[in-house]
Amino acid sequence: MVLSVDSERERISLGVKQLDKDPFSSFVAVHEKGSVVTGTVTEVDAKGATVVLAEGVEGHVRASEISRDRVEDARAVLKVGDEIEAKFLGVDRKNRTLSLSIKAKDLDEESAAIKGYARDAEVATATLGDILKQQMGEDRKD
Repeated sequence: MVLSVDSERERISLGVKQLDKDPFSSFVAVHEKGSVVTGTVTEVDAKGATVVLAEGVEGHVRASEISRDRVEDARAVLKVGDEIEAKFLGVDRKNRTLSLSIKAKDLDEESAAIKGYARDAEVATATLGDILKQQMGEDRKD
């Protein structure tokens, strides 16, 4: 790929590295914010954990985003090699990392389960009159 042309000095700057697709940009293009991603913990310190999501793509989970319970030290909850699922919160293009949250993923799953349960409960709800009509209809058939 031609990077620059210097006609005065009769030079052309070429770059081979620019021909390769950037794994970070590709990952961000495929996974939108709010999606759930899976990765492996590679580093853990008191403030959080670094997670490899794909080759050349890292994310960071702050200690406050690990659990609903207060986490003082991320090392007490996560270990190197743990596979985690987390919600993709944002992109830090300067440092080329993604912000992740296990807590947000868990809250979203719980909220979806509650909505599903409420929807099922509405369908299953019947009045006393509905039950009596059903029973009377069955008695007449016999």
